[in-house]
Amino acid sequence: MNEARLSFNPKSDPLDERLTALEARIVVLEIVSMSALAMALDTSENADTQAAQGMAGLIVETVDQRCTELGVSSITRNAARDYAQHLLGVAMESLYARPN
Repeated sequence: MNEARLSFNPKSDPLDERLTALEARIVVLEIVSMSALAMALDTSENADTQAAQGMAGLIVETVDQRCTELGVSSITRNAARDYAQHLLGVAMESLYARPN
């Protein structure tokens, strides 16, 4: 698989280039993941919100499992879990918004 590359100024700092590439990938991955989650979840009027919450819980468990596999610090694990819960919370609120 060919890795997507960003264009950089050849005179720029290599660290800046890596941070720019990382930030760009995070933006894209967040959009793709939220879109995929919306497509995977039933958002019809008769949607099973319990199933959606179960899927969200499974995603958080998978984040923990991946952190264990990678051997990351507890600070990184907590940050990853918090970020996953935040994204999933936003998705659940927007996909299953209750009319006022």
